[in-house]
Amino acid sequence: MKIFPTKTHSITLITDSAAAISELQKKTLSDDQFVADWNKQIFIGKINDSEFELKLSKKVYGAFCVIKGKLENKNGLLEVGITKNYKIVLIILLLYPLVGFVISLLTNGFKNSIELIFPTIMFILVLRLVFIEFGFRIISKNGLNKLNEIIGIGMEKK
Repeated sequence: MKIFPTKTHSITLITDSAAAISELQKKTLSDDQFVADWNKQIFIGKINDSEFELKLSKKVYGAFCVIKGKLENKNGLLEVGITKNYKIVLIILLLYPLVGFVISLLTNGFKNSIELIFPTIMFILVLRLVFIEFGFRIISKNGLNKLNEIIGIGMEKK
């Protein structure tokens, strides 16, 4: 099991890639701009001729998932993953119980620290399975649905 989930989709566009990129540019705020009201556009990101990297424009959870895509003619490939900033924060959260267990082990010995193994493992599992996995599934599905509304795609999971 990987720590951070990713999804890869092979897509088929309803229109050609140039029209899809053009429509996507209309609904995307550039990553380089500083704007006070992000909610006027659906996505924030970078769009090139045939490639793009997008995040939802929602302030709290929008930057959790990043959608990277490459479009050619009527076909394309999408890769959805967790952004680097959130990966760093989540790794730190995963390391907190481990560091606490090691400190307890060094100060109290193994016999007195054995009771901390179960809570440490449970914290890591709950963080990974509940917060990371379900959060990723919900936010990535939301982002892919918005992308589907804009450019019209048919998806196949790889």
